[in-house]
Amino acid sequence: MERVPPRTRPKAVSAKADHQIKEDAAHYGLRRDVLGVREAKDQWSQLLKRASNGEEIVIASDGIPIAMIVGYKPAIGGKPYQPNWKFLRSMRVTPSSTPGIRAERDSGP
Repeated sequence: MERVPPRTRPKAVSAKADHQIKEDAAHYGLRRDVLGVREAKDQWSQLLKRASNGEEIVIASDGIPIAMIVGYKPAIGGKPYQPNWKFLRSMRVTPSSTPGIRAERDSGP
């Protein structure tokens, strides 16, 4: 029977990458924490609570950011679309553009 080597512990997020991510976030006035995948998995419930309070959590694998947990923000906003009927009615409408396109295509170079 072949012996399987023991699993190696994944590398933690490098201190340099961690610092750079936090520094970039601070430049924009954001709170951001960086965790490895295993740490995030172990603390999932706590991370969700922190994200709902406005914190952004970056998850990194081998020191490379791969995902971000952020709080939910509805994307719907603004006022409903109102078409410009005057402009739309002024546009020329033809029954079909197919014959014109075919004629241009078949006329050659």
